[in-house]
Amino acid sequence: MENRKYENRIVYAALILVLAVLAALVVVTGITARRARRLPDSDTSADTQAMAPRDTAEHEPLPRDTEKPAGIFGKKDDKKDETTAAPETESPVTETPKPPTVDVDVQPTLPQFMQPADGVVSKSHSETALVYSMTMDDYRTHTGVDIATSAGADVRAAAAGVVTEVWDDPFWGVCANVSHEGDAVSTYRNLSTETLGSLTVGRTVAAGEVIGTVGESALYEIADEPHLHFELKISGASVDPCDYIAFAGEDSLEG
Repeated sequence: MENRKYENRIVYAALILVLAVLAALVVVTGITARRARRLPDSDTSADTQAMAPRDTAEHEPLPRDTEKPAGIFGKKDDKKDETTAAPETESPVTETPKPPTVDVDVQPTLPQFMQPADGVVSKSHSETALVYSMTMDDYRTHTGVDIATSAGADVRAAAAGVVTEVWDDPFWGVCANVSHEGDAVSTYRNLSTETLGSLTVGRTVAAGEVIGTVGESALYEIADEPHLHFELKISGASVDPCDYIAFAGEDSLEG
């Protein structure tokens, strides 16, 4: 009986040893299989890196005739550039200097005005103080001067110029405008009706040239003695003719 128990122990020990060996083989086989699966990937990546072409721009040497970039290998040879390419020359651009602008109050060049009719000034120019009107029996402004003379007396151009208007006004009678240099315009009112047929627009007149005769056509001043109503404008503004013309008898003007 003891011999059989001994034999059974030996068999059990052998079985345990065989199982241990089998377990060790299984473990070794699993580890080997895992390594086998990893090796192809790493080998493939290594082979891929080995087979990949190198960057010719980074690793291959530059040809001898290739110009070196200025930012990597230093500055380019200035002497070589001078021999291979002629320098470009540009003609200098000269700007004409502009004259300085100066704000100057330039007065217009006016002609020498003369008295447009013989006689004396009977009513002065007044745009601020009111002047009595015998015809209207009231006080009002007076934008010209009245030159007392006889009916039919000659009316002359106060300066050289061009006739720009001839018209018959219902209140001022027959009127005419003459344009002069210096942006000046002289106006003649209370002319005779015959002036309408003899004076034409566009006519060039000399200083002192007769352009019409004194009449009694102005209803605004019909109660006054025969006279020429004369006005003067410079740059569109009414001015006192006495400031530009030395009229006869100015000292005897009525208020």
